[in-house]
Amino acid sequence: MKTKVIIIILTMILFNMEISARVSKIEITNREVILNGKEFGQYGAYEYIKGTVWFEIDPFNLRNSAITDIEYAPLNGQSMIVFSADFEVLQPIDLSKGSGIALVEVSNRGGKFSLNYFNRATKRGISPDDPECFGDGLLMRNGLTIIWIGWQWDVPQSNKLLNISLPIAKMPNGKEISGLVRSDWMVKQTVNTLKLGHRNQIGYPVSDARALENILTVRKGRNAKRDTIARNSWQFGKEKNGRISFNPYYISMYQGFEAGNIYELVYKAENPVIVGLGITAIRDIIDYAKNDTTAIFPARIGIAAGVSQTGRFLRHFIYQNFNTTESGLKAYDGLMIITAGAGRGSFNHRFAQPSRDAHRYSAFFYPTDIFPFTSRNQIDYMTAITDGLFNKADKNNLPLIMHINTGYEYWGRAASLIHLSIDGQHDITPFANERIYHIASGQHFVYSFPPKEKDIMYDGLYRGNPLEYKVNYRALLVKLTEWVHGENPPPNNYPIIDNGTLVKIEDLKY
Repeated sequence: MKTKVIIIILTMILFNMEISARVSKIEITNREVILNGKEFGQYGAYEYIKGTVWFEIDPFNLRNSAITDIEYAPLNGQSMIVFSADFEVLQPIDLSKGSGIALVEVSNRGGKFSLNYFNRATKRGISPDDPECFGDGLLMRNGLTIIWIGWQWDVPQSNKLLNISLPIAKMPNGKEISGLVRSDWMVKQTVNTLKLGHRNQIGYPVSDARALENILTVRKGRNAKRDTIARNSWQFGKEKNGRISFNPYYISMYQGFEAGNIYELVYKAENPVIVGLGITAIRDIIDYAKNDTTAIFPARIGIAAGVSQTGRFLRHFIYQNFNTTESGLKAYDGLMIITAGAGRGSFNHRFAQPSRDAHRYSAFFYPTDIFPFTSRNQIDYMTAITDGLFNKADKNNLPLIMHINTGYEYWGRAASLIHLSIDGQHDITPFANERIYHIASGQHFVYSFPPKEKDIMYDGLYRGNPLEYKVNYRALLVKLTEWVHGENPPPNNYPIIDNGTLVKIEDLKY
């Protein structure tokens, strides 16, 4: 009997060691009470924690095998991959008073949206003493722990943004890995210099500025013929005061990049970041919170929320079976996928640029709106491949999922494909663990009302739709917290072919 007890205790210790190994260290740089100890009902006062978290990933664990280039990652003395990320947390000071639910916001390009969307905060970011940063406190009044974690490698370094430091892939003999990278720009105003990265993100630097593979083209439209620009007309570098100085993160042209044109550069780069490790940061931070008994922000239940880019990230997360931890446990119990349409994204391939979104007016042709679209399996008749969003996932570890899209995503992000056959002829019923909600006439991001002066385009004409539907997001988040406890949320509410609420564009009549 004594031997059995010892074996059981040793097994439990080893199990906990295996769980805890994913987060190897946490360094706290700031910890303070918010709003001078204001009480949020039964959950009491909240604290703000900020710091850095170190992860250790096992490259030989099969549940990490989907990470592109993981076999080329540098290893520490224990044959583990090590990287670090910024984190921020809001949680009840008295943890025994919390609801036990952690909301992990998947940060869109390093920023934060949860306090704005769910709390109606009027300021971005977190200033612990500023009430405008916390709005009406809905998240705190529901006892949630809110977690932010860096996952996107190309976010610019900033105290206001969430960063992550990911390793570079190299060959076993230490040789650098090289390849071709593509950047494109829809130029709105004539300029002499363009940044290789998307928007304000960090791009891959050119590795050989004289390589023959470096080709710049220009065209007048998305599908128009590309014309190659003579190599002696442009160069890698930054223009200042009429002179171009070499800079591997920019291209410049003395005659200027003209407004209205689409420019596309294919160039040679090396040292690809192992981008897919950012996905494991999202997985392992909630694994730590739920399963490490020493966690400084513990939780029993995990919910993740993503909007736009990071909504697509969560679809990618599920598709590649990252909701199963290294130890085989369920990571998230619920997902709130906001305005992602039917897309995924550049989150896990060599030289991936996560910000590139295959928008209608920029970042053309990046892998975003790609098969599969529905959770149920379908056949892509062009490739004869059968696949679905849940096809690779561990069915025992699927979360409860809310897909929420506005009118914009039906026009601009192929949202109907999450519940349609590929040919657009038949409705596809979602699984029981899914809900699909459509916010009619909404735009991609909730706009502000009343309009601001900067939104005036002409007399009486304002940019943006003033429709206020943060209330929908707030209500649905509360319903998701109830759903993970077994209480069913509202039924699906989206347009379908069978009742005539989803029609082809040519059949639309007013």
